[in-house]
Amino acid sequence: MARKIQKKERKLLTVLLFLVEFNLLAIPMYLVIYLNLSFQPLQDFLATLTKNSLTLLGYPATQEGSLVITANQNEFYSIDVSWDSTGWKSMYALLALAIATPIKSWKKKLKFVSIAIPTIFLLNFLRLLTTILVALFYGLQYFEFVHTLLWREGLILAVVCIWGFWLWNEKNNLVATQIYH
Repeated sequence: MARKIQKKERKLLTVLLFLVEFNLLAIPMYLVIYLNLSFQPLQDFLATLTKNSLTLLGYPATQEGSLVITANQNEFYSIDVSWDSTGWKSMYALLALAIATPIKSWKKKLKFVSIAIPTIFLLNFLRLLTTILVALFYGLQYFEFVHTLLWREGLILAVVCIWGFWLWNEKNNLVATQIYH
């Protein structure tokens, strides 16, 4: 009976330490938000990918920095690829989740991050592109709905699912925190 209590205490302590570490890793993200920092090259890169993709799909598109200008019939659309549109928070959250996860092997964590971060970047790019395509096909009135409600929450769900899938695959490599009396 005493053994089960110790095992349960170790699991609870492991979860507590994970939550503390994950929240401490959130501090840099909140500093970036508070200080209103951004990384313009990432915004410009995503805008270039978007403009090139729209062009490949047959839509006229130009780019001015992080601004993508496109048209459908007689309507022009200017879409600003803002710092928040880059998906940096989702990529950072996934990185923080990986770091905080109690797995001894940093090699496994780095392997996960090297696959998961580009996956989130790609999903975010698809989020941006499909939101623009919806606006081009159905009108600007649907842009905010698709962008905010469907895709923002969808990206959060993607982060949790990708991390959860990795966690499930690594369940045998999780390390419970030792309790010393």
